[in-house]
Amino acid sequence: MVDDEPDIALIVRVTLETDGYEVDVASDGEMALSMVDERAYDAVLLDVTMPGMDGFEVLTALKSDPEPTVSSIPVIMLTARTGDMDRIRGGIEGALHYMTKPFSGADLRAHLSRAIEAGGEPDQRRAAQRAALEELARLERGNSGGAELGTARPRLSRLDRPAPAPPIPAPSVDPVAVAALSDKQQELLTAVRDTPTVQEAAERLAVSRSNVYASLRRIARRLGVPSVPELVAMTREGVVLPAGD
Repeated sequence: MVDDEPDIALIVRVTLETDGYEVDVASDGEMALSMVDERAYDAVLLDVTMPGMDGFEVLTALKSDPEPTVSSIPVIMLTARTGDMDRIRGGIEGALHYMTKPFSGADLRAHLSRAIEAGGEPDQRRAAQRAALEELARLERGNSGGAELGTARPRLSRLDRPAPAPPIPAPSVDPVAVAALSDKQQELLTAVRDTPTVQEAAERLAVSRSNVYASLRRIARRLGVPSVPELVAMTREGVVLPAGD
């Protein structure tokens, strides 16, 4: 549960623990992403309006994570924001359900059970995205006469794309900086390159997934790579360590 309102978090915790769920609470987006790095969760209940990263930024980070075990975690938005465009954006960005506060315990249980048990998350996500796009089209058709929608149409990152950018050079790293990495760091990059998931790399090295991510963040800074997902992708493409090194 990700919510900066302790009373709401407590209600959710009590409601779900009564049904046998184990509930962890994060009070902001950064904490939530850190917790997801450290534990395997069956679902995330996500508020929208929070200090720092808002819920949509957290949702985007989860769904763009290079780890399938993270990007496929079912996400349910649980928020006081009731606007049509917020609900549509949630569906397009990858949330399976969009619940508004106040909510009923029965509805919460039903949505959570469906998210966890009703088949693979990618299929559910695609269905939610299709439904959100259809709802957006209906709203815009109904608005074709010129009346303004109740809330401004936001820029939806999975729907509104800027014009294609000109080709950019392939990513690269300084081989001298790579050579200066410690043996442990190079061993970690080799494991990441040769395994399909970071979790498997962690298991190969007999360390925790959170330790792997912490090390990758340090390596990314040393190599001048903007983010851990980019470092993982570049490593698997042979940009950082050529195959066989």
